[in-house]
Amino acid sequence: MTDGKFLTLWTKYLPAFRIMLKKAVNEEQKITLSKMELQSIDNRKNVNFSFDLEILNGKVENSMAVPAMGKDLFSVLNGDQLVRNFMHDKRITIQMSRASLLTFNASDLIPT
Repeated sequence: MTDGKFLTLWTKYLPAFRIMLKKAVNEEQKITLSKMELQSIDNRKNVNFSFDLEILNGKVENSMAVPAMGKDLFSVLNGDQLVRNFMHDKRITIQMSRASLLTFNASDLIPT
């Protein structure tokens, strides 16, 4: 079971993620993670570190399709009061590419 394996990594980057999420409302934000850092957590051969995370009103919309790595990221984000408050009225997409590029997009939801 790999659940929780990436919690320490995501917690380390949480201060940067807070800033990036706020800026992502205006423009896409990107950060490249170290391949070596990821492989130190999961050193399986040919492991795919990519995922797509869709968050709407603070809840994961595509939870069945998100690998443990992405679920750990959401867990860390949702566990932080500042980020949880930020996410409650937003549509947020977080994508991790095979090249370890993490991309944040966020938009305010229009009240109906």
